[in-house]
Amino acid sequence: MSVHQIARAKRFEAILRPHFDALFAAARRMTFSSVDAEDLVQDVCLKSFTRLDELERIEYPRAWLLKMLYHKFIDKQRTERRSPISIADTGLDSMEPHDLMQHCSQPEKLIDEEIRITRILLAMRRLNADQCALVALRDIEGFSIKELQELTGLRSGTIKAQLHRTRVKLGKILSSDETLKPHLKAIGGES
Repeated sequence: MSVHQIARAKRFEAILRPHFDALFAAARRMTFSSVDAEDLVQDVCLKSFTRLDELERIEYPRAWLLKMLYHKFIDKQRTERRSPISIADTGLDSMEPHDLMQHCSQPEKLIDEEIRITRILLAMRRLNADQCALVALRDIEGFSIKELQELTGLRSGTIKAQLHRTRVKLGKILSSDETLKPHLKAIGGES
């Protein structure tokens, strides 16, 4: 590696390091998988490294990186939907709710909270990529409507309407979806 390449890599790391945890957390919420989140963040890193000169001139690199993450996620979801190999064929749909609860300790209140979170995550799997990303970024990661506007390029009214429709859809899934019950039984959340 040349001195120029090493210096470029260090510049990139200096910009990326303060935002890496936020990128990974957002990717994890969108993909529901640490492995997929790592792949998504890696794609963003590779693409942004090639655009380092542009990245260095940006006043708010976190927003720029998160916007790239959002668009990479949407593109990846659209590509997978068009793929002749379904997610069921790959076995990627087999992540069980108890895998999501690895960190759960024994107090009853914590278990109830984990069951609630698991129910929501299972229901979110039923959303399309746009819906899932918006809800994850707004309701889980806490992004403001203005931040979502910057990330998605959508108007605030459109974002609010999509969030409302998505939350209504999630509510219906959570209140009536019988397919969640076997998963919840496995973790002691339904009888």
